[in-house]
Amino acid sequence: MYAESNAAPDRLRISRPWSWLSFMFSAFYFFSFFSMPLTSHFVLTSLFFYGLFTLCYARLTDCPLPWVLPMLLVMLTLAIISTRYNPSAGVIFGYTAFFAGFYLNRWQALVALGVICSSIFFAAHVHNLWHSYFILPSIIPTVCMAFMGLYIQTTTRFAIREEENAEEKRQLIKVAERERIARDLHDTLGHTLSSIALKAQLAKKLGDKGDTQQALREINEVATLASESLSEVRQAISGYRKTGLGEQLANLKEKLKAAGFTTRVSQQLTKPAPVIEATLMLIITESVTNIVRHSSGSAASIHLSESDKDIQLIVSDDGSTGQFAYGHGLRGIKERAEELGGGAEISNTNGFQIRVIIPHAE
Repeated sequence: MYAESNAAPDRLRISRPWSWLSFMFSAFYFFSFFSMPLTSHFVLTSLFFYGLFTLCYARLTDCPLPWVLPMLLVMLTLAIISTRYNPSAGVIFGYTAFFAGFYLNRWQALVALGVICSSIFFAAHVHNLWHSYFILPSIIPTVCMAFMGLYIQTTTRFAIREEENAEEKRQLIKVAERERIARDLHDTLGHTLSSIALKAQLAKKLGDKGDTQQALREINEVATLASESLSEVRQAISGYRKTGLGEQLANLKEKLKAAGFTTRVSQQLTKPAPVIEATLMLIITESVTNIVRHSSGSAASIHLSESDKDIQLIVSDDGSTGQFAYGHGLRGIKERAEELGGGAEISNTNGFQIRVIIPHAE
């Protein structure tokens, strides 16, 4: 019934500047005060109908859609009756057309405009107002105000859609940020907390057996892991990495060596974009964590290279993995690469290999 349903909110509201500006034109209602005898009956009757018009106007500037059509009929009736006492009340026809244009869709507004114009001629016939100062000042503003209402409706709906789109984008950003935090927590805390739990249990068992020295060494490692985890959590929360890609590679190389892997690192990148560098660091960290936790091999390699179009990362080891499943870590690697327009391939043909391609940032 009302304007286009694909963008129709429950309620349209004329913004305050437009409502005040358009109401100023109602001053033409008093034009007859300068051309007709100012009898008390004329003045009081005119003011009475102007008060009714003001109430209708205020209601229609912020009107629930089901009430629009009845209010338009009330205002149109008011225009027809009031022109009997004040010919300048023809301006109310214009306001009726304005609100019809603002609330109704294009074709409905045109039909309403035809009805309102017919009502002007009807009022002229009934009240004997076949004067040029009634017909023309009523018809011309009515047509103009109908199209003004359509224009304001279009701009209002456009503003509403823009606000809805902006809100949708804000929600998507929040969801993406929650997913990023979840991945960061998994990458930084998941493995470390598991290691802490295992080492704490091992230290307890060693203590129960009386091997105090080995138990203390395990406790020291637990303390070291907890300290490293705390540092990584702080970095993840802030969203920034205090270390660059080169330093992170050196740290991970030492981590692999500490786990008994012969490690080869090849880094041939120029300065990558910050977002790509941060993503590569997280992917490499997760890949190295997987090697330390799951690989049965003795050698690992990290290779970073780039072409004109993209950056390639290969992290591999010579362990025998057999079948593997996509856990949270591997899914996180794929998602991180895909977020930047790239992708990730995983192979276990000769050892285990993760190959990531990320296009250069534009």
